[in-house]
Amino acid sequence: MRVADSRRGGRLFGRCAACHTIGPGAGDRNGPNLFAVMNKPVASNSPRYGYTAALRALGGTWTPEAMDRWLADPMTVAPGTRMRFEGLADPLDRADVIAYLHSHSAGTASTR
Repeated sequence: MRVADSRRGGRLFGRCAACHTIGPGAGDRNGPNLFAVMNKPVASNSPRYGYTAALRALGGTWTPEAMDRWLADPMTVAPGTRMRFEGLADPLDRADVIAYLHSHSAGTASTR
């Protein structure tokens, strides 16, 4: 039985890196910096980023379950989002990316 692998998630995050940074204090690109995004309120991680009304209206917190739904199909979760990403169909790929995001959360020194 395979478990979530943050290193593999880092490789998968390469697709996300076209629009998102993940370093502490790194700037935003076409999407917000995702450092320490896990367990934060949706549409709040980067105070400088202009989140869409669709994402702000979503509400909630970036729990692993919420992030899993988002990574599966962002445009279905928040119709009207500017994020043009077809999603990750494989649940294990999503788990790996979520593990990677967790490894870059506040209170961790990991940069795997």
